[in-house]
Amino acid sequence: MLHPNTELRKISDEVGYGIFATKPIPKGTITWALDPLDQILDLHAPEQFDHHYDGSLTRYSWITARGHRILCWDFGRYMNHSCEANSYGPGGAEFEIAIRDIAAGEEITCDYATLNLEEPLMCQCGSPRCRGIVKPEDLEDNAVACDILIKNAFMCIRDVPQPLWYWVENRHVDIDRMLCQPHTIPSVLMHRWMPVQSALTSPRLVS
Repeated sequence: MLHPNTELRKISDEVGYGIFATKPIPKGTITWALDPLDQILDLHAPEQFDHHYDGSLTRYSWITARGHRILCWDFGRYMNHSCEANSYGPGGAEFEIAIRDIAAGEEITCDYATLNLEEPLMCQCGSPRCRGIVKPEDLEDNAVACDILIKNAFMCIRDVPQPLWYWVENRHVDIDRMLCQPHTIPSVLMHRWMPVQSALTSPRLVS
C-alpha cells in the first residue's frame, strides 16, 4: 500500500507512469508497505502462469529475499527506479521509508538493484549520479551507502506522521528495538534472493 499523499502521473511516452507526492512527505515516513491485497507469487512453486505473463510480471513485480514475487494491487507497481532514490527499505523488511524529505510534486523512487533485479536495465533517471546501466550486482556495490541513508532516516520513524503504521506494526516489526540499537537495522543486503544471477547482459529500458 502506498502512502495516501501520492498519485499516479504520466511522465512521458518513453518512460510511462510514476508515483508523485501530492503533499510533503518527511524523512522517516513509511512510503509503502505490503498489505494483504498485494499478490504474493511463490517462485519455488510449479509454474503458476504461462509465458504470456512473463513480460508483465518482470515489469511490474519484484522479488523478495524469500523468493516470492510481489505484484502490488495499487499504483505501487508503477514506482520507478532512480540512482538517487528517495525511498528504501531496511533489509528483508516489507516496507520502505523516505530516506530524505520528499517535496510535494516530487516523484517517489526506489532503487531496483535492492529488489532482486533479474537483468541489467538501461537507466534514464536523469540523476547526476545515474549509473547508466543498473545491474543486479549494484546491491553489493552500494550497500554501505544505502545502509547509512536508511539508518539515518529510520531514527525519525517515530517522530513523523505514519498513515501506513498499521500495515507495518501488524507484521510484528520490532521498531523500538531497532531504534534503541541502530546496529540491528538489517542491511539492504538482506533483500538479496540468492538464486538471482547477474550474468544477463541484455539491458532493457527502465520505466
